[in-house]
Amino acid sequence: MKIVICDDDPVVLSVLNQCALEFFSNRGLNRPELFQFSCGEDALESGISADIAFLDVEMPGRSGIHVGAELMKRNPYVKVFIVTSFPDYLDEAMEFHVYRYLSKPIDKNRLFRNLQAAIKQLETETKRINVLTEEGGTLVQADSILCVERVSGKVFVIQGNQTLDTTMKFEELAEILLQLPSFFQSHRSFIVNLKYVSEYRRDCILLKAGEKTVNAYLTKRKLKEFRHSYSLYLECFR
Repeated sequence: MKIVICDDDPVVLSVLNQCALEFFSNRGLNRPELFQFSCGEDALESGISADIAFLDVEMPGRSGIHVGAELMKRNPYVKVFIVTSFPDYLDEAMEFHVYRYLSKPIDKNRLFRNLQAAIKQLETETKRINVLTEEGGTLVQADSILCVERVSGKVFVIQGNQTLDTTMKFEELAEILLQLPSFFQSHRSFIVNLKYVSEYRRDCILLKAGEKTVNAYLTKRKLKEFRHSYSLYLECFR
């Protein structure tokens, strides 16, 4: 994992660097590649495609918001944290769909909570699944799956641009997908991706990606659990 930290204050650079190392070490995670920069131009000229970025808003030259927008072009899954002492920039930062906003001085516990959520979301968005069909195997980005549906003994993996008729069992896919925080089994024949929920009622969930829409069944006994899971998803990943 590559983490970019960009701030013109060397104290903040040091704090963020140490916090990141402590977070990964305490959780037994692989040590990330850390890259530190004191200005936005240096961060962009490095050519690094970051997975996570901590960016100060006010720096000489390009602002952290501009740098974040450029990093998103390189990697659409990058999680950009805007770090600043000036809350006036919050609205502008949100327009660029940054992941989180952190105020100075850095609250380590809040940083750790947000890092945990960012890593979980990255795992979901970047995980690839080998979906088996009669023709062979197709690597599918988990994040692109709207739902898995079982119909008359057949199992379909439905994406926005295609539907795969898989030879895998529904239970096999459930074992893989339900480990990821954005997937929920709403019915014995449906596993839905909470990312694509457009609306829901007592007995169904509407999933939408572009022009593609799917109606998934929601059993009454799972309605309360679904509401809770969907609320957590919205809180943590949007």
